[in-house]
Amino acid sequence: MEKIPNSLKSTSGKQKKKNRRVAVYGRGLDGEELLRQLRGRGIRGKRSLVAASCYVLMNSEEENFSFYARYQHRLQKKPVYLKCDCRDFEGAEANLHFFCPEEIAARIYWRQAGLYQQARQKKYRLKIAILGFGRLEQELLLWGLQNHIFSPDQRLEYHIFGDSSKFLAIYHELGQLEDPIIFHGNPWYEELDLLKEADRILIQDGRELRELLFALPEKTIDVLAGRNGMASLLGARDRLRIFFWEQEAGRPEYIFKGALLKRAKELNLQYAHIYDQVENTKENREALWRGLDAFTRYSNISSADYHEVRLAMLEDWRKEQGKNDPDTEYLEYLAKLEHIRWSRYHYLNNWRQGVPKDGRHKDVRQRIHKDLMPYEALSQGDREKDREKVRLLLSMKF
Repeated sequence: MEKIPNSLKSTSGKQKKKNRRVAVYGRGLDGEELLRQLRGRGIRGKRSLVAASCYVLMNSEEENFSFYARYQHRLQKKPVYLKCDCRDFEGAEANLHFFCPEEIAARIYWRQAGLYQQARQKKYRLKIAILGFGRLEQELLLWGLQNHIFSPDQRLEYHIFGDSSKFLAIYHELGQLEDPIIFHGNPWYEELDLLKEADRILIQDGRELRELLFALPEKTIDVLAGRNGMASLLGARDRLRIFFWEQEAGRPEYIFKGALLKRAKELNLQYAHIYDQVENTKENREALWRGLDAFTRYSNISSADYHEVRLAMLEDWRKEQGKNDPDTEYLEYLAKLEHIRWSRYHYLNNWRQGVPKDGRHKDVRQRIHKDLMPYEALSQGDREKDREKVRLLLSMKF
């Protein structure tokens, strides 16, 4: 569970409690829910700046950036958490932190879904259908592709129903991934035979959910429900797995990105410690993180998030083998999966395989990397990097 930063926890004393207040700016239910969960520590912000130790901006992206710019000189020494679509965990300024509710919800959903056990029971052959393709569904696909890596020989099919033209134009290297992603141009009700075979069907709450339940009377449906959806009122509750995504994504521990962000920062520091002899201190951890570009930050986030899946797989292996630490064979297996994850992250950011003219491993400007190839084709030295990353993550105490 990701925890609220210690700096935001309430302390004894009337004045200390006042200084620890979290100001929440948001007109909708998002702001109401966060205030409810913060209890006495949360105060409502309106148009002007109120005195607080921390600020959460939950209005539209345009309004949030406008508000921050207006009071930037007074907010520079206060942590500010700003809701937006930006795929970056930190802003250019050290105090500014971005969060995207759809992205948070996607990570939480897949963690709760526990797809690894389901995939294992079906010999790593699954069909996942996503009905609708707005921002939430796009994040579900992106994070699913990064986290659902269970076997080098798996075949997890993602079937997408919805307008995907813009998405495909932006993410133009999807064809490099091992698991097929099939974008259907026709509506879901013309593919009922496919949906009958699907292992997971995801759909947002609404009228089409009722139609889907009627069309597929024997299927269990995963419902992505808002706070005021109809799913919880339907009679077919035994056929629904309801995920209240807005409520989950609005939890303080996820907005403040406690455990996941700490794990990613620690991973980045350990790399610097091993390869560049950087001293292992909290100050260096924060300074190194601030110096990273968005791509590298998210690379660490992706690696840290997937580690939850790796730990679940390792726990099963320990029970079956009666061993504690992975042997040479299983470490090689995990290293191969880590290379697949690393490659997927690059492909999802439009990198491709190529050898830079200067002979280096990569060219950031052209987004080419020579190691974007199957694990078996790597040199022993490059394979050792994947092994070392797995060893490093398994040795870290989060």
